[in-house]
Amino acid sequence: MKRIIWLGLSLTAALAVNWACDSKKDPVTTGREAVKEVVTQPFKTLDSTKESLNKSEDKTKGAIEEFEKESK
Repeated sequence: MKRIIWLGLSLTAALAVNWACDSKKDPVTTGREAVKEVVTQPFKTLDSTKESLNKSEDKTKGAIEEFEKESK
């Protein structure tokens, strides 16, 4: 009977240790995600800047066309 109890406790302890180890994030994966974010951030900024510039150009063209219509 004692053997069964000790075996059960040993298995429970092993499972608890295994579960605790698995819950931690892999440092390599975390590092890769961080590097990817740092590398892609300038490209995201560039894309948003291009979009903003295009919108600004469209507004300017619209204002120039409206001014030309009014001046005629």
